[in-house]
Parts: sequence; structure tokens; C-alpha cells
Amino acid sequence: MHQGSEPFINEITLARSGVFSILNREDGDGQSWKTTFSIGDRFFHVQGVATRGRPHGVDPDVLLALQTLFFEAKCPDDDTVECTAYALLKLTPMGTRGNAYSRLRDSLLRLEGVSWLTRVSRQSEGRFRGITETNRLIDRISVQDTSLSADGEGGTIEAGAPLRVTFSRHFAESIRAGMYQILDAKLLSDLKQPTARSLYRVLQAHRVGDDGSLARELPVIMAAWREATGLTGQRSNNVKRTLDGAHAHLIAAKYLRDVNYKESDEGTRITYEFTGEVDPELVRLLTDMKVTRPVAEALVSEHADRIQEVVKAMKMRLAQGYKPNSLGGAMVHAVRNPDSYIDAPPPVAPVSSPSQSKPRTKAKPEAESSPLSQAESVSMICNILKLKLGRAPRAAAQAKLAALPPAKLELLAAASKTHQADLVAAVHEAVGEAP
Repeated sequence: MHQGSEPFINEITLARSGVFSILNREDGDGQSWKTTFSIGDRFFHVQGVATRGRPHGVDPDVLLALQTLFFEAKCPDDDTVECTAYALLKLTPMGTRGNAYSRLRDSLLRLEGVSWLTRVSRQSEGRFRGITETNRLIDRISVQDTSLSADGEGGTIEAGAPLRVTFSRHFAESIRAGMYQILDAKLLSDLKQPTARSLYRVLQAHRVGDDGSLARELPVIMAAWREATGLTGQRSNNVKRTLDGAHAHLIAAKYLRDVNYKESDEGTRITYEFTGEVDPELVRLLTDMKVTRPVAEALVSEHADRIQEVVKAMKMRLAQGYKPNSLGGAMVHAVRNPDSYIDAPPPVAPVSSPSQSKPRTKAKPEAESSPLSQAESVSMICNILKLKLGRAPRAAAQAKLAALPPAKLELLAAASKTHQADLVAAVHEAVGEAP
């Protein structure tokens, strides 16, 4: 689906629309809401119904855990996740003790009970052109629980009993298609406060530009930001207090560099400044050479000092007749192995004589066919797994990958280049556990 030239990505739109409140605790007034607000040049109109309370607190973490289990099960055709409450909680920050099983029950019921209409549009020539969609996340849940009353209020899910969650068809298809928000798993793990984790999701969604790049600054008007963060109905001083607490955690985690408040004609303006940004010009040099943006940003982050020289060397080779099977793949190899390209002898021009056209015994093979080292293979596989999973592979799986025999690792590296859709399953089989 497209809105103009902008990919209409299900989960990013969900994060942008304020369906989930960043509040840690329910405020008691969230069963239905309607709001219209704008962030940048995008206008959002949202009508939501939450029969068991508006999603908040740990609910995004529970949803992410369900998505992870669904993906690890190879996205079953019946759109259903089958597991135990213990297995699900292990993938969340809630732990597996105390009231975690009661909180999990409440969270699952909230996620099943919310549905919403979202219209995202842009203004042009006095008209608002956009897309209107109705959505829900979960069609059905089935759990075994114990409570003190017949209505199940305050009930606790049994830790080892079967638990079934069936996604809505649309949401399941969005996971299969890879339309999920890619987040930094380490940062989510470091952020212990649910409000900070939720605000991170919202900020990261609104940072994404039409070309997939991430903004270095994000200015928002507080009244609109209140709606975008699901704080509908909260007074301004309460909104600021909630945001400030989350800001402190995000600054301490080095996600935000600074947050500034300033009065304007439109009301209080909040400007977010982000850390860890890469040089956009260096990223552009790589994307112009057919490297995908996420990979380009990772390469610039790791090897900014060599990008310009490597791109120049590659362009010189191309001008002299070098024709790689994949320009993007050759560029990635060149950035990681600059000595194979910089100041290397140019490729030998083809000649008409059959005897002279035979390969010379001392000629260098084309760089793209050079074998990767063990460490390079593991790094490449883990980078692609991160894109596929929306998080970094688990440490145990990475350690087992690094310990694989060279022949097996070479097969996985080849799969990562040519059959990325099967890579998760291939790694699972090779190391004996889900990555």
C-alpha cells in the first residue's frame, strides 16, 4: 500500500497514531477516543475503541514477544501463536515471578480488545489526500487461568498450560511481509521504564522519512505530541511530567542528545535531538551504488573514514570495465575489504585474440568472489538476521554461529546472499535453537 510515494507500513503507522498510550498505568478513561493531530506534514485522524482499556505500559513488549514467537514458528498459516505463558514472559521485561502472570493476562485481553480507524493524509491544494484503514491486532486468545471470582477478574494465567493467540489476518500478513518496526533490541533491554520504551517506539516511528532515512531532529507541538503518545485527555503539566521522566531515561541511554522546550505561536514546541547519527552524504554515496539504506547506515557507522575512497576506487573500476554480479554486494565487500580495491591494479581489458583472452595464472580474482573470513561471515549473517527479526540475534545463537565448522558457515553465508527469506530457518537448524 502506498500513500503517494510513502510506504504505508502497518506497525510504523500504529506507532505514529498513538493507539498505545505511553502511560505506565491505566488512567481509567481510555475505552474510546477520537483525535486529529499533525506531526510534520502528516495529518493523523484516529478513532479507537478499547473494550478492556487502552493498551499501555508493557503491552507493546507483550506484542513484540508474540510477534517474535510467531516469526520463530515460521508464521503459521492459521495466524496463531502457541506457547506457554512462561515462554512468552521470558521474552518480555516483566520476568516470570510474582504478579507477572496476572499482568500478562490483563495485557493480552487489552491487546485483543482494541480496534481503531486511522486516516493518514497530507495537505495539497486545500485538500487532504490520504488512506483510511480500520485495524485490529488479535482476533482470539485462549488461556487457562485461575481467579477468585467467576468473572475471572484479577485472574492469573497458569505458567505451563497451553496459550493460544490468533492474530488478525491483516496483522499476520504484515508480519509475513516484513512490515514491522525495526528497533534496537539492546536499547529496549537497557530501558527499564515502560514509558521510556514506549516513547522510544513513537519517536523512532516519527523520525522515519519518506526515503527511509532517520531525522537528526524532530520538532513537535506539545498539544499534538500529547495525542501522538496516547496521552489524550491529560493536562499539560501531567503530559510534561510524564515526558520528562521518559526523556531522562532516553538521554541516559544515549538515544537522545537533548530535549528543548520553547514557546511558539502554535503552543509549546518540543525539539528532540538524537545521538549516533551517521553522515547523510556518506550514506548517499553508498545508496547511489545500490547499497540498501539500512546496510549503508551500518557501514558508515563502522567505517566512515574509508567510504569516500572506496566509492572512488569502485567507480574507477567500473569505468575500466569491471562488471560485478551485484554492485551493492561488491560495494559492501569493498568497504569491509578496502585493500582489495584501493590502489589495486585495474582489471585487464578484454582482447580479441583467443589465446590472450584466457585467464592469466597470476591475475587476481574479482573481489566479489573472494571468500569471507569466519568473522566476516558471522557478522554478515547476524546483520541480515537483525533486519529479518527486528532485533539482534540472541547471544547464545551468535556464539554457536561463530563455533560452526567453516563449511557450514560458508553455506549459511551463501544463503544470506541468495535466499534471505529462509535464513532464519537455516540458522535455527544449524545451531539448534532460534536465533
